[in-house]
Amino acid sequence: MQILYQDEHLVAVAKPSGMFVHRSDADRSVESVVVQTLRDQLKQHVYPVHRLDRATSGLLLLARSRSAAAASGHMFSERRVQKTYSALVRGYALPQGQIDTPLISSRGREKPASHPWAEPQHAMTGYRTLQQFEIPIALGEHTTTRCSLVEVHPETGRYHQIRRHFNYVSHPVIGDTSHGDGRHNRLYRDHFEAERLMLAAVRLEFRHPVTGTPCDIRCPPEPSFTTVMGQLDSFRVLTSAV
Repeated sequence: MQILYQDEHLVAVAKPSGMFVHRSDADRSVESVVVQTLRDQLKQHVYPVHRLDRATSGLLLLARSRSAAAASGHMFSERRVQKTYSALVRGYALPQGQIDTPLISSRGREKPASHPWAEPQHAMTGYRTLQQFEIPIALGEHTTTRCSLVEVHPETGRYHQIRRHFNYVSHPVIGDTSHGDGRHNRLYRDHFEAERLMLAAVRLEFRHPVTGTPCDIRCPPEPSFTTVMGQLDSFRVLTSAV
């Protein structure tokens, strides 16, 4: 694993798109997962303190002891961590916005509406648009195809929150096979080699849960993300001045 930060309590790595954080019932055949790979690399147990979807790449923080994991878990649950993601979404997103839509948790998705777990939970996602693109490829009734690169700040941490929220406002993340637009996914795969979910965790800002020192850890998107963005660059129509 590419290590972005480490001390005696914490370690931050760059998780590749397509890699599970830990073994999952979703695919028991997978052998390479972040926790085991990093454990073998560091020769010690590690404990993930937040989640990244398998399809999402980028910055993942883990603890190197149970006590550091507990302190870090409290830090995340109390929303004392500022998380930043980069996402390529369908259409022209607003210059900035807040998506305030409750979401059902992962464990409540298969439960009847009367079950307590099926009760939607508060979920908030802030964003600002960095770039907009207009591609001269017709799709459906439209003569061109539009998309936006957005900087995303999820204030809560619900299941597939960013993906579900942007789909809710009709700007699904490109490459999202669960909540996205299949026609657009195929277009970007065929013309721009977008074989992945175009969502990357790029920054974590927090006060160290053990030492109290400020931490600002960054993770540039991996080549499978930046290659797509490089191909889109000639179609850019807007760049944020912020």
